[in-house]
Amino acid sequence: MSALKSTGFIDTQYQFAAHLRDPANQAIPGDLEPRRMAIYQELFYNNIDGFIANGFPVIRTITSDDNWHAMIRDFMITHRCKTPLFHEVSREFLMYLENERDAANDPPFLGELAHYEWVELALSVLDSDATPFELAADVDCMHQHLKTSPLAWPLAYHYDVQNIGPKYQPVVANDTMVFLLVYRNQQDKITFIELNPVSARLIDLLNDNHTGQQAAEIIAQQLNHPNPQLVIDSAKALLEDWINRGIMIEQ
Repeated sequence: MSALKSTGFIDTQYQFAAHLRDPANQAIPGDLEPRRMAIYQELFYNNIDGFIANGFPVIRTITSDDNWHAMIRDFMITHRCKTPLFHEVSREFLMYLENERDAANDPPFLGELAHYEWVELALSVLDSDATPFELAADVDCMHQHLKTSPLAWPLAYHYDVQNIGPKYQPVVANDTMVFLLVYRNQQDKITFIELNPVSARLIDLLNDNHTGQQAAEIIAQQLNHPNPQLVIDSAKALLEDWINRGIMIEQ
């Protein structure tokens, strides 16, 4: 008898949750009072809506109320979250956009913009004990094996997501990739830096265990640059700036 009661209780819980996610199509379980269920519906929806709106403020701003609420409802119905942590709701929403949403009527940049906005939250809560590299006065940074800190993420997009807003919403991708570097500094402030293809390539080579000197020489050769020393000097200036910002750590 207890097993039957337990099974019935579990079934009721599933029905309860299903109704909260999709009240238009899932019946209220048992004899629960609709007025009370309406309170739960509102609380549940407003919490999810609030978390996502706060995590993706640009997307919320450029999306009409009707389209926004339809998207939030579809997320609640379609996606099954894998974590109970509130700050992971944004990551779950990003997974929904990437894997489950029918994006036929969405702006073409929506997925990349969502990732760009999610990165700020993800870095703000990331737990890392990485120690930034400190350059001694008698050490040439170009001969060190350095890489980006776990708190510094190189990013590449097809759209210039950092410029998207109410007055700018591109309909086609950029002719060239957009490169960004986002990092959390020692004051726990999140900062985004725009990179060009050369500085992005420098970061790739550094993360691939090349010294700054080696990376600069490779870049100069790939560019067929008439003055390789100019490339090396520019790379050194960039590397010193990244070290001063706390972006680099030792390999």
